[in-house]
Amino acid sequence: MKKYSLQEISSVVEKSPNVIENWMNELEFRLNHQALIENGEKYFDDLDLRIIKFIMNKRDERLSFNEIFTNVDEVFELRQNEEIDVMGSKEINKSQDNNIDDYATFSGLGRDPESLFYDIAQDNEIIKMFKYHSLRVMFLSGMLAKRVNCYDEDLRVAALLHDIGKMGLSSNILLKPEKLSDLEFSIIQSHCHIGNVIVRKHLGLTRAAKFIRDHHERWDGKGYPRRLVGDEITIQGRIISICDAFDTMTIDQRNYKKNTLSYDDAFEELHKCSWRQFDGNLVKVFTDMREDIVIPDYMIQEI
Repeated sequence: MKKYSLQEISSVVEKSPNVIENWMNELEFRLNHQALIENGEKYFDDLDLRIIKFIMNKRDERLSFNEIFTNVDEVFELRQNEEIDVMGSKEINKSQDNNIDDYATFSGLGRDPESLFYDIAQDNEIIKMFKYHSLRVMFLSGMLAKRVNCYDEDLRVAALLHDIGKMGLSSNILLKPEKLSDLEFSIIQSHCHIGNVIVRKHLGLTRAAKFIRDHHERWDGKGYPRRLVGDEITIQGRIISICDAFDTMTIDQRNYKKNTLSYDDAFEELHKCSWRQFDGNLVKVFTDMREDIVIPDYMIQEI
């Protein structure tokens, strides 16, 4: 890995070292992205250089830091040298696809899904409430993502940790049997942002944080937290949204309707919500998977 000193970066982008330092401080504060420090000196790699050039171009357009980092998609994409086209410009080899273990260790993190969940959740009550639901959403999201050729480790991490932001919320609200007040519902909605922050804190600069933030957005723009519309929502966020809803309707004991639905009824509900709550194309692909959906026994335990 090539390393650049602050002076070298300054020379390449023709900005003063103080300006570069300011940009890197913003990156660390907003995205938990840090430069390498050796013997008290900061060094930068090719990723840092690309991000700095990106910020420079945006600043030249007179955008504030808040405007630059409000939608961090482009910053996240800079770290992906071999990004898979979300609609399939790179085909997944079918024989290879069949051999993917959805419970396999996250290679980039060196931990299996359950260990990662425990490490971040820590709270036994949260683990009891969300672990099995989270494993199932990861399993279903992996299946759907493979069908549309956007399966990768960030998708798996995001699907597993999509509800991790709820660890910061009161159990009195999370477990309340009655209808939530407007204030309580707004507190519940904050879990997407909290999850985004928690994952960035624990895992650093990762696309998974963005997918977690997106998983309650709606196709019609009536979701949260940012009221994104249609393709403004990451495809990974749209995938997790469908799988989260399906598991909640069919298995999860925290089902808001208090009783679970059959697969047929749940698929019908997804179709009713197509092009309003969900991406209709993804719902169709998910429905076509119905004969292949067999949840592993170890993921079906009462919460």
